[in-house]
Amino acid sequence: MQPLSKLKLIIDAYREAQKSAVPLTGVHTNKVGIYTLVHCSESRADFGTNRLWDSMWWWYKGISEFHLKWEMTHLSPEKQAAAFPLLQARARGEFDITEFDREDMVVVGTPDECLTKLARYEEAGVDQLLCYLNFGYLPHDAVMKSIELLGTRVIPELRKRGANGIAAGLDAGIQRAEAQVSAKSA
Repeated sequence: MQPLSKLKLIIDAYREAQKSAVPLTGVHTNKVGIYTLVHCSESRADFGTNRLWDSMWWWYKGISEFHLKWEMTHLSPEKQAAAFPLLQARARGEFDITEFDREDMVVVGTPDECLTKLARYEEAGVDQLLCYLNFGYLPHDAVMKSIELLGTRVIPELRKRGANGIAAGLDAGIQRAEAQVSAKSA
């Protein structure tokens, strides 16, 4: 729930801290994985038919409610507001969901727009993007079309441009989704 510009600062601080980190186990990594909503369509005109904005609003309102009710119950309302100033307003549904798109907090758009956003994530230092593709009220055919566009147009272009980390992570996720669909069809 952070603009990509703020996320880059967090990633940079993490990478700097990793330089002097002492692993507790034999495993040492300096990788960053980010989780966000992803929806790719032929045209932004499809967003209305696909109920994208309603679906995103439902997700972020619900996740804010969940965090306040279950993850932060040990904090007073004042401490919750100080730690996460936007969370309470979002839990009440008081936010403009298109801000998430404008600030690259989600990856939504046409294949070219998604490609541009994914390149920004890689530039910010993200190694792997965990994509939530089936959220809210999105129709099944819109989710499947999004998977198809990512797999046939976005990921191949990312690879051509050398964005192999993000491309590999997306490709693995699409393969898992396709396997689940195949298993349900069998």
